[in-house]
Formats: sequence, structure tokens, C-alpha cells
Amino acid sequence: MLKEFGKTTLEISKSNSNKEQNIPLLKMYDEEELIGIFNILTSEVVENIDLADYDIRFAQKQIELNREHYLETWKEIKKYGKQ
Repeated sequence: MLKEFGKTTLEISKSNSNKEQNIPLLKMYDEEELIGIFNILTSEVVENIDLADYDIRFAQKQIELNREHYLETWKEIKKYGKQ
């Protein structure tokens, strides 16, 4: 039997402020609630809202595995303004 205990979402979206516009960010949501923001280039936590250690390790591993794709997506969003 397989049971789902939660839903984690990683999102790249248009930056909310001028300060963020040149920093590629990855937002992490748990059950649709923002829990943290990471720098895609460095995998560092930019904003820790409610991150557990395992959340940080999970996001950093995903960034490491998908950095090239995330950066390409971020550049497209920045260029075309998609969210």
C-alpha cells in the first residue's frame, strides 16, 4: 500500500523584486505553503521560512542534479516574463 504524506513543489518563477532579478531563485513549497528559497547557482538557502534539515538536503540535491535545466528555465522566464 502506498500512501502520500505530503506534496513538495520546487518552483522557478519571475522575481518579486528588483534585488532578485539577477539571482536565479528556486522556491520550495510544502503542501502549497512556501517554506524556503534557494539560490540556484550556489544551492544556498536565501530565505528559510520553515525548512527542516531534510528539506534543505532534498532541495540542494535537486538543484545539483537539475542546475542546468533550472538555469535555462530561469533565463527564459527572465527574458519572456513567464511565470
